[in-house]
Amino acid sequence: MTPEESRQVLITEAKAIIHAVFPDADPLVAVQVTDAPCGGLVGTDDTSVTSVLTVRSNTADDTSNPDKVFQEVLTVLRQRGWTINYTKGRVAGAERTGVGGISVGVADSPVGINIGGDTECVKNPERAT
Repeated sequence: MTPEESRQVLITEAKAIIHAVFPDADPLVAVQVTDAPCGGLVGTDDTSVTSVLTVRSNTADDTSNPDKVFQEVLTVLRQRGWTINYTKGRVAGAERTGVGGISVGVADSPVGINIGGDTECVKNPERAT
């Protein structure tokens, strides 16, 4: 998988999680870090790269209960094959092979879903040998 393909996989999955909870959402995507070194003996080898991005959306319904939305998010993550590593308050950390790792938080007001994540570590086409 190329770095761009890995970003698209994570973006597509994050949007799918949001749409499963908020079907009418129009998620906003921001790529924060592109092609940062990863892997190697000490965890930073530029022959492989990862990207960091965020995807977020608010509900159009101001009466949504953030605790119920968070429980829905957890259900969706499990249904989509994510392994949930931790939950604290209304934040969950999860990972899925082939996609990467994410942190999902549900905000209070307006009620929204914020997903921040790292793509999987993939070969850097500019440095791969």
